[in-house]
Amino acid sequence: MYCSSIFSNTGTPGYAGWVARTSDTEGVADLLEVLARLDLPAATSRRRGRVPDDLVIQIEGEQLPVVVEVRSSPSPAGIRQLVTSRTDDQAHRILVADRLTSFDKQLLQEAGWGYLDRRGHLRLWLDRVRVDTRIDPLVEVVRRSPLDTGTGRAVAVCLLAATGPMTVRGIAKETGVAVSSVSTALAGLRAESLVGESSTEAVGPELFWALAGRWGVREQTIALKDAPGPGDVGRTSQLGLGLEDSEATVGWALRGDVAAAAWGAPVVLQGDAPPDFYVPDARTLRIAKQLYGEAPAELARGATVSVAPMRYAVTHRYDAAARGLSSSEWPVVHPVIAALDLTRSGARGQEILDEFEPPEGFRRVW
Repeated sequence: MYCSSIFSNTGTPGYAGWVARTSDTEGVADLLEVLARLDLPAATSRRRGRVPDDLVIQIEGEQLPVVVEVRSSPSPAGIRQLVTSRTDDQAHRILVADRLTSFDKQLLQEAGWGYLDRRGHLRLWLDRVRVDTRIDPLVEVVRRSPLDTGTGRAVAVCLLAATGPMTVRGIAKETGVAVSSVSTALAGLRAESLVGESSTEAVGPELFWALAGRWGVREQTIALKDAPGPGDVGRTSQLGLGLEDSEATVGWALRGDVAAAAWGAPVVLQGDAPPDFYVPDARTLRIAKQLYGEAPAELARGATVSVAPMRYAVTHRYDAAARGLSSSEWPVVHPVIAALDLTRSGARGQEILDEFEPPEGFRRVW
């Protein structure tokens, strides 16, 4: 039974109590506090026998062992390493962390783990106890992250794509965002320790993964029956493909797996895989749908088109053929954009990113 609060699978309260040992004081204490907030009885005890009882849930005389792991701000690579290395017993496991992105949570769920995000989210998914609920935060939370805004995400991508520190005016020029708005976004990113205090250089992969948790959330995608082609001038003239000088104009750009593969990511592509594009705006999306038709779910698609999550994706395009990346006539998105697209593929995307090294002249920021 799924629920936003806790019940036994019989549909009636059946808890003799919740027992935890104190070997991991911080994580267990936080869990006990959260359980107390949910009006559940709690007590502490030591490990008993060979049972891995960081947390033992007692239901009608039956004990369900839960192993507690504690990390401050784990990276997806760290989470993946953690869940693949902890397979030596049948205990349920839960990760306690100060901050977990939606991508982190997806990885944990795919591995069958629960988690406590101290910013305010508990998921405990056991055989007979299932909890997935928002809770009061255990740590101070920035209520409005700049990454929740289009401006903040545009600034973040610009920083991640840069090969060195940038000025506020430089970011504004690259993103088309007002200087004052860039300054506000940078202040918010510094407050979250995602940008350095004395410069506008991104802080390692933290900014990338914080952004990945918001990537593509509001994306509008349409599957087309046919794929546009450069030779179809009668129709493509209305679409603003921008193929004449792709690195100096705005237009369509290959995204996702195809773009990542062009930049050297170890992606296995099917020969007949349809291309996926970012387009500049919703108007272009509507025209493409009118000209090429929307593919029903049960039929093969010719291409997919999505409105770019930010202008940067369609203003910073790269001529794949001229750069020797592929034989495609289509330009590709920046490797940071391609990497962010991969994060939407869960554990598969993480495995690819682990081995993805962009070519010389571009930074690896994940």
